[in-house]
Amino acid sequence: RGARRAARFGVDGARARRVGETAAALFVQLMPAARGGGTGSRAGRALRKLGWAAQLHEIGTLGSHSDYHKHGAYILGNTAAPGFAANELHGLAQLVLGQRGKLRKLEAALDDETFVMQLLALRLAVILCHARRDPDAGALHLAALGARAFTIACAPEWAEAYPQSAHLLREEVLAWQKTSSWRVEIN
Repeated sequence: RGARRAARFGVDGARARRVGETAAALFVQLMPAARGGGTGSRAGRALRKLGWAAQLHEIGTLGSHSDYHKHGAYILGNTAAPGFAANELHGLAQLVLGQRGKLRKLEAALDDETFVMQLLALRLAVILCHARRDPDAGALHLAALGARAFTIACAPEWAEAYPQSAHLLREEVLAWQKTSSWRVEIN
């Protein structure tokens, strides 16, 4: 469902696939129950919605190159899409809006732990795929540190091989530090 809508808005299908695969791999690290992708489980539904958000994450690029996440969220929040319920579109809009930039704009949604895991996976996937090439699949390992905290482990040679991605990753940690309720750290 997400791929057809993405194609309608001229989204780069190869990039959407890379971001989707990367986000899914990261999300499964945080929520292993999603591994099978079963649509009946909460974890499987969350993984499927994350995949749709990854497919649609750049739909706002026709409106603005720098604020595409805001335009994409607006489009998703104000469109009727066959096959999607209004609450699904709202959740997708929130993920698309939160894929980059400050997290303060999503403060209310950050009470939902599953949404936070989806959002973190999507934001990290966008960072890892920023160069529009396949990222190193084993580069990052995510884990929950306990209540409302996550850790990102990356191989030392990865940071040296991808200095721009490493910089963006450090910026991501700072963005999460500014939220009132979640912590992300790099090991």
